[in-house]
Amino acid sequence: MSRCESTYHKHHAEHSRYGFSFRVDERGPQFVSWIGTGKRILDLGCRDGSLTQYYAEGNSVTGVDIDQQALALAQAKLGIATLPLNLNEDRLPMDDGSFDVVIAGEGLEHLVDPSFVASEAQRLLIPSGNFIGSVPNSFHWRGRLAFLRGRSIEDSTHLQLFSLSRLHSLLKGFASVEIVPVGGIGGRRLPIVPARVSRPLVTKLPTLFANDFLFRAIKL
Repeated sequence: MSRCESTYHKHHAEHSRYGFSFRVDERGPQFVSWIGTGKRILDLGCRDGSLTQYYAEGNSVTGVDIDQQALALAQAKLGIATLPLNLNEDRLPMDDGSFDVVIAGEGLEHLVDPSFVASEAQRLLIPSGNFIGSVPNSFHWRGRLAFLRGRSIEDSTHLQLFSLSRLHSLLKGFASVEIVPVGGIGGRRLPIVPARVSRPLVTKLPTLFANDFLFRAIKL
């Protein structure tokens, strides 16, 4: 086990990441609506398949992750093909145009060079194929307050900070881009704002109130 894989395995185990996926109740259905069925899918950073399970049925999925224990869990649970890779060092060994959909759910923020994975998605997709994924909003109001107080609430394995404008810039090489902001207001020590109030705020002021940005980018 490489040091990088060991770091992620330890992080997943110590922070209860097995069987967990951030905002999966929102990301899963949205991804399914974009993907459909009968597709060849490359799922980058699939971990143990907690998100993959939403779109595995009816599709042919290849899951990629650095954590081989997580991949074993995904394979056992979902029966998908798996491939252990370190996306910060290893090239994707697939042929051009091998997939209808490439997914990077909560993965780009972990990479030294996210633009390389975006370009690889272009290479691996068929014409009009979909690059689908999500990134956390690092400039959510909680994050801003934390920075002002001299601390960070970012995951310790995050190497990139994403804003709405930076995500648009990353995806500018695609024919069309759709970004859906998701999230709520409140929780932890604060009262939860009802969804009927928070959803319009997240939609109108996504940079401030969205927790996550879901995206679909269509290849030229």
